[in-house]
Amino acid sequence: MTLFEFLAGMISVILALAVAQLFLGLAGLVQSRAPVRYSVTQGAWIANLFVITFLHWWSLWDFRDLEWHFPMFFFSLLGPSLLFFAATLVSPRESSDDVIDLGQHFLKVRRPLMGVVLVMIVLMTLDGPLFGTEPAMHWLRIVEGVTVGSIAASLVFKDVRVHLMASLAVLAITGSVVVIRFFPLQM
Repeated sequence: MTLFEFLAGMISVILALAVAQLFLGLAGLVQSRAPVRYSVTQGAWIANLFVITFLHWWSLWDFRDLEWHFPMFFFSLLGPSLLFFAATLVSPRESSDDVIDLGQHFLKVRRPLMGVVLVMIVLMTLDGPLFGTEPAMHWLRIVEGVTVGSIAASLVFKDVRVHLMASLAVLAITGSVVVIRFFPLQM
């Protein structure tokens, strides 16, 4: 086993726990005895966290040839750890017989959730340039800047329309990155 495989195993465990949290949140809603009022915004953030999890896991392969040391490993754990925390915030955990309003839940947790997601995205954006696997000036920086701006808008503004637009913008961006990065056009 190489050092990369060893370290990627730990990062993968944290990412897998994040996905498990997302599934547990969804399963809790499906199994709830209480009626559930769904929210497109909250659903889009769940989808965003799924896509970001798999994008990050896939991008770990870019680090396979690096000479690893503990500070790199520690830095590499920060983004996935924050992703796990965001996955625990995005869906309600309390169970009751009252109506579960996912829009209200999102508004209740929006500041900590968006703060965590914002820091997570910034950290995940920095790893490639810091580790030398991506140039500092790369087309992804524009995409990441728009993503950071959308998340920052959700952090600052309380307007539900801003949250909806930001969540859908980030979903469109992450979906586009999946297509562009992993299914390049063959010319």
